[in-house]
Amino acid sequence: MKKKILLVDDEETLRWALQNTLLDDGYDVEETNDSIEALELAKKRKYDLVISDLTMPFMNGVQLIAEIKKANPSIRAIIMTGYGSTEAVIEAMHTGVSDFITKPFKLEHMKKVIRKVLSESENTGTNVYSEKKHENEEPRPCEVYTDKHKDSSYIVQDETEKANHAFYDAVETDDRQLALFGSFSREAGLENLDTVIKTVFRYEAKTCRSPASLIKNMNTFLCENIKNRFPLMLFCVILEKQGQKLSYSICGEGLACFVFSQEKEMTQLQSYPLFLNMFPDISVPEQTLPMPAGNRFIVIDSNAVATSIRKGIIQKDRLRDALVRDVAGDCEHVAKKMKEGIDGWHELTADARNCSVIAFTLENGRCMPWKEEISISMPIDDYDEVLQLFEEKLSKIVGDECKRHDIITSVNEAVLNALFFAYKEGEKGEIVLKFSRLGEDIIIVVSDRGCGFDTQNYEEPDTTFYKGIARKDGRGIFVMKQLMDRVMIQSGRGTGTSVFLAKRVNFYGN
Repeated sequence: MKKKILLVDDEETLRWALQNTLLDDGYDVEETNDSIEALELAKKRKYDLVISDLTMPFMNGVQLIAEIKKANPSIRAIIMTGYGSTEAVIEAMHTGVSDFITKPFKLEHMKKVIRKVLSESENTGTNVYSEKKHENEEPRPCEVYTDKHKDSSYIVQDETEKANHAFYDAVETDDRQLALFGSFSREAGLENLDTVIKTVFRYEAKTCRSPASLIKNMNTFLCENIKNRFPLMLFCVILEKQGQKLSYSICGEGLACFVFSQEKEMTQLQSYPLFLNMFPDISVPEQTLPMPAGNRFIVIDSNAVATSIRKGIIQKDRLRDALVRDVAGDCEHVAKKMKEGIDGWHELTADARNCSVIAFTLENGRCMPWKEEISISMPIDDYDEVLQLFEEKLSKIVGDECKRHDIITSVNEAVLNALFFAYKEGEKGEIVLKFSRLGEDIIIVVSDRGCGFDTQNYEEPDTTFYKGIARKDGRGIFVMKQLMDRVMIQSGRGTGTSVFLAKRVNFYGN
């Protein structure tokens, strides 16, 4: 059954773009620019989710959601805001807003948040998934995945009263990536506090270039707006894309934080005995170290584990050995294996094993960790050798065998097109293969300086079947478009042809 979403915003362009995006994703979406009309719609129809702007005439988003919840208490809610007043954020927390989105936002980010919020409602209606336990049954891990593919971040935590509530968030700007891990006692009793903290984090991330300044500002906000005083632990990390520099601040000795490199070297990050949300004007230490993108972070939220490591009761080599065995997996695999290992440490009491483990990576989208070029001279002597070389290079960085096959097949078609049509028989020339990584995509460009063709007069074969299409009728282009995510061709008579291919893949090291 389709999930029903009510979208409320007075910006027509944003409503139109968001509604069409969500309709394409299979949601049932109704939209309005009027909060009063939105309330009437919510009384007539039961929605699964309401997405509302914070600032609107007549009723703001928080007031609207509060009224809707009177008629439909189980509805989930997302607030879109350019960061309104602190009072509005606190009010939203008490109203039961599930998440905040800071404007401007990317549609892909909004879609991820919607999936997460609706997934939570399908489980228990809280921010974590928990399993019902019998009276004498051992506590079971509570798993929270924070990324669609579970390869960028994954939290495993115990769902017990003695275990802290842990949360994670990540933000990317033009020149840096930021991540935040936090933990506080469940006894604090503040529902949706993690949502408020993440909202402030996203706002501060726009301007703050220092994790110490960011945490200090967040601490001041909490001390001024949260009445309850309870210890809060935060780990904030900022990765500069251009200089590959890592800055971090860790407040709370109960957090044991490690970085595990692709060369299988482990570094423990220094934490400080500071608790946040206690005093407003505190100094937050900061550390900096050189750090390329793609390394994996492991955070263990347990005072007992952190103390045991600090005192040498649990050796760091023990952690390193566990990570070496499991680092090849994604973040879900690493976090689960680390939690299983901690559960088996006989040095710890049963209560001391109530902890959270998160594994996450910060991938630098601006740097190009893999870039290759292969030149094929014409006339060619051994094309199979060139294709084998390309396959060898590809196998070292792309993990999925099926996707590798799709890429190799498409590149083969592009090269064969150039061999057949770009140059006359016996004519000297060159075909160049350039391939690189761009974020999560592999980009391949196959180019020649041959005769080229007029793209305006080219017509794709009028069929949806591969069988029967001859190469001269455009079989190569047809195959590429079936196998790759994006295909673009630039050509002109006498200037040669360039075929651009792109495909989303899972790279080794993520």
